Amino acid sequence: MGLDYHFGICYDNNMTVKVYIIESERGWGQRVDEVKDFPDKEAAYQFCKDYNNKYNPIGETPDWYMYARLENQEEFGMIR
Repeated sequence: MGLDYHFGICYDNNMTVKVYIIESERGWGQRVDEVKDFPDKEAAYQFCKDYNNKYNPIGETPDWYMYARLENQEEFGMIR
């Protein structure tokens, strides 16, 4: 089993990379709404960037929003 570190995240080279689509609502907290599998870390990372930039414009945080986050993501905040 080989391990690879990329963007501060540790991956098992023999497995797919998971991305969590997370629903967040003020006063209610967060929950995983959907899990997507990607064949490699670059595709997963690019999906997170594209999703978060499309659905979460920079500015005031709304009461309800959804964002993409890599499984085992160590960095804080959204990937942009």
